[in-house]
Amino acid sequence: MKTKYVFIISMLVAFFSCTEKKLEPISASLGKPGVVTDVISEALPGGVLLTYRIPNTEDLLEVKAVYTLSNGKTYEQSSSFYENKMKIEGFNDTNEHQIHVYTVNRAQIMSDPVTVSFTPLEPPLAKIARSISIISDFGGAQFRWENVDKYPINLEFFTPDSLGRMQLMRIITSELPEANLSLRGYTPDMRTFATLIRDNYGNATDTIKQTLLPFFEEKFNKTKMSIMKLSSDKSFTNWEGMDSYLIDDDKSTFGHSASNSIPTPFTIDLGAVGQVSRVVMFNRLFDDSYYSWGNPKDIEIYGRLERPSMSGDWSEWGNPIVVGELRKPSGLPSGTDTDEDIAYAEAGFEFVFPLDVGLLRYIRIVILSTQTGPTFTHPTEVDVYGEVKN
Repeated sequence: MKTKYVFIISMLVAFFSCTEKKLEPISASLGKPGVVTDVISEALPGGVLLTYRIPNTEDLLEVKAVYTLSNGKTYEQSSSFYENKMKIEGFNDTNEHQIHVYTVNRAQIMSDPVTVSFTPLEPPLAKIARSISIISDFGGAQFRWENVDKYPINLEFFTPDSLGRMQLMRIITSELPEANLSLRGYTPDMRTFATLIRDNYGNATDTIKQTLLPFFEEKFNKTKMSIMKLSSDKSFTNWEGMDSYLIDDDKSTFGHSASNSIPTPFTIDLGAVGQVSRVVMFNRLFDDSYYSWGNPKDIEIYGRLERPSMSGDWSEWGNPIVVGELRKPSGLPSGTDTDEDIAYAEAGFEFVFPLDVGLLRYIRIVILSTQTGPTFTHPTEVDVYGEVKN
């Protein structure tokens, strides 16, 4: 019984001891830290690069910048005391702004502020908005833009719903210096298309609109398509793959060429004459990536109206209509894929034909290289779009 009383008393002492404990700074203060000196500001598009000299303060932890953006939002940004520079972005105008720079010690004591005035260069959103064009495309509209600063942006795309109300159709993120996107699936009737661009700081452009007439587009019927067996073409009936799987409308199947088969040409009879608007190729999901192993990377696409000779004589095909790449948007190395990379691959790699290409019935695709270098390739599916004539 005595032991039990001792245990209870010990627990009560421990409880009250805990409740009396106070949160303390991570170290005792050695006084207010010194300020940064020799501050230089270099204007950037929508921002500034600050360089400075770190004070000789023993317990310094970081350098902190406090500033208010054009939209009235106040931000704080910190940099390690090992660094002597800080890049600050998000200013959506070319007015003069001020940044208050502090040093902070390990006791969380801030120095006196050093105020830096600067005028940012033209903000990225303004340049991107000025570069945007919206033009007629097969089945819809194509949006094109430039982002020379490779600034992280979110693009929203709109077109009216059945009641005429502008409806958000798609949102993408991008840092590419040049890019385009098409909204498709619409009849050849006058229609308004629009886009709005935002950044990560709450800034946005005005809505950019264009009313235009989409070109008629349909998907070529795969029940009428076939893989031709030209003598100089390569077989995709190897391992689990089959030639016919390239055009079976099933993305869980794939064609697979033999080892040492790159470059790898194959020819498709569309089964009908038509104006081809685009070819969409899909890669195989392998090792949790669409950008690995023998997935196609660089390709060429040829086309002709008349039936080719079975010899596969390349002189009959002329120059390629399209030279393209199944490109990873992020540019990151193999094994590291962003959400944008995955969405891009799952939508299919689109290769748009010039509008002045004549009628075609046969297309020939050559896979020139693979994503990570194997000498075989295994595409999943090929879709062909345009307007069937007969």
